[in-house]
Amino acid sequence: MAGNSDYLSSMSTNMRDFGLRVSRQVQLPGGPVVDLFGSRTYFSWKGLVILSQHVAVRDYAGTAATPADAKALFDASFRQAKKVNRVPLLRGMQFGYMVVPCLVVASADGALIQYAEARPPKHWSLFEFPVVVDRSTGRTHYYNQTAIWGAAFFSDMRKLAKHCFGAAADPS
Repeated sequence: MAGNSDYLSSMSTNMRDFGLRVSRQVQLPGGPVVDLFGSRTYFSWKGLVILSQHVAVRDYAGTAATPADAKALFDASFRQAKKVNRVPLLRGMQFGYMVVPCLVVASADGALIQYAEARPPKHWSLFEFPVVVDRSTGRTHYYNQTAIWGAAFFSDMRKLAKHCFGAAADPS
């Protein structure tokens, strides 16, 4: 499994280059152990807000992953994001979270791809942006459009996904 280690090392380097503080083998509160967890907090001129951005990468290494796994990874990642965030502002008061759960799978099924490429659900001052990396095709799947709500920030999430995990798959 040296290939898995090399792949995760490459992701870790990309995440660090993007400005994230990266930790390995992090136990998420009430959730799984993730291979990589990255965090950063920054001021965005787009909305004049402080954003707390968090990325959780879990390599499913041969086991199948489902949309339910992606949702569970998001929920646990958000709990971890609240735990590591140190900004003394209320969510929604010029402050919000971006949580990117990334599932690395041997082969993504149609349901998982559809989940990743669908418009993310709305949350109060919280962006959920699931990413699926399919090793069998070498493609990265995520929402590659812009929703009206939070439109200014979708480019930030796509930029992170592209830099850290690779370009999105072409829409079919």
